[in-house]
Amino acid sequence: RLAQHACAALAFAIAPGSAQSQMYLCEGAHGKVYSDVPCGSDARRIEVRPSGGSASVNPDASVETQYYKICATNYPALLASIKARGPEGWWGTACTKITCQMTTRTTAAGCAVQSVRASAASKVSLPRWSNRHEAPARLQERWDGNFRELHERGHVQISLAGARDLERAILQLPPQASCALLQGEAKRHQESLCLRRERQVAYDLETDHGLKQWTPYR
Repeated sequence: RLAQHACAALAFAIAPGSAQSQMYLCEGAHGKVYSDVPCGSDARRIEVRPSGGSASVNPDASVETQYYKICATNYPALLASIKARGPEGWWGTACTKITCQMTTRTTAAGCAVQSVRASAASKVSLPRWSNRHEAPARLQERWDGNFRELHERGHVQISLAGARDLERAILQLPPQASCALLQGEAKRHQESLCLRRERQVAYDLETDHGLKQWTPYR
């Protein structure tokens, strides 16, 4: 056993009627002026989009890495220390959580999405070899050559991809007759993100919890 995807969670918040992330276009003495606040009686609110024309998708991401101490001076003892001190006997774990905040605005077509901000937060637990200086140089080189955080980073990337997909899907929602209906559509996309958990499980099956990747076990 090597690594386990410890948990997956999702939180969702909706704030109707917000006026965030707006730009205004005004005619000034020196031509057109852009501002993030109304800049005159002729101010016209505009939507700012990237050059590709689609809404920007850029979820927040954070990774907190925690280490547990292992002590050993030979390879069997190194593995035994990982088994004894690792989280629930695993070499490492990745706990991921996706949250999303959406603001809405009223338009002629009804209630529309104004802004979406998804966030993928991950907590990773990994071993830290505290007395490696007491071990033979060859064992230290083997650890440095084999020890990789590839598996846990894979779980983190799957979570980030989920946050990106959720943000994109909600940004692309068309206006609804009411904000309640729009919130319902956003919730539907939220619930579909549960499939991301299946991707995490499939990733563990494909890699045999990391045993098929570079690890201290190979």
